[in-house]
Amino acid sequence: MGLYWLQGRLVYPLEQIATLKNQYLEDQTTPVSIKTDDGLTLTVRYRPAPDKTTPTIILFHGNGEDLFQRGHIALELINAGYGILLAEYRGYGGNPGKPTEPGLYADARAAYAFVSERSENVVLHGYSLGSGVAVQLASEPTHPITALILEAPFTSIVDVAARRFPLFPVRTLARDRYDSLAKIASVHAPLLIYGGTADGVIPPDQFQRLYNAARGEKRIALIEGADHLNVWTQGGREHVMQFLASLPATRAERV
Repeated sequence: MGLYWLQGRLVYPLEQIATLKNQYLEDQTTPVSIKTDDGLTLTVRYRPAPDKTTPTIILFHGNGEDLFQRGHIALELINAGYGILLAEYRGYGGNPGKPTEPGLYADARAAYAFVSERSENVVLHGYSLGSGVAVQLASEPTHPITALILEAPFTSIVDVAARRFPLFPVRTLARDRYDSLAKIASVHAPLLIYGGTADGVIPPDQFQRLYNAARGEKRIALIEGADHLNVWTQGGREHVMQFLASLPATRAERV
């Protein structure tokens, strides 16, 4: 039963990484406050697009990170002419609250509400744990999006945990599941999945299973030799930029 009580630490380790803050990212973005439906005020970072029709990409980070860990991607997207919002979760980055699956979904909806008031084209980019958050938001018909991008996504947290702890009944005990495989068919926006063939955290076969279950326009890019941490720099960047440029609302030439 110890695993049941420890699972919050496993899914939400809340690492202290303040020393990794990026001054250039702080200069290029502005901290803004968003409010969730359950009354929390969260601080996120925002850089508006040059106009309302240019997409703004919401970046959802992974479990052992804060929003600054997505800074390298945010800066390249800004340089390419897009707007960005670096989403943050309750309990992360100095924000109030305790992370839970329903709570992170509420945080995502608050981020979406902020961006959708300012942009006609909202793109979601979810990494690892953030992929589960992004899939949930993208599957909700009340939150229309232009496209969904998933970096190193899992089919579900339970599937990942079952591989890591094969001797424990994690499928019975898990509180938070983030079952993206059950939801991905409800996503109607264009989809890009990319991940590394050497990912030691999330088995690459889960990328393919998600892709196979998705409907509509979809792409998958398996980056040879990339692991869980370096997918963007090892080739993912090119796939994401090509995907964004191919969207009907974003056909203008970009760097």
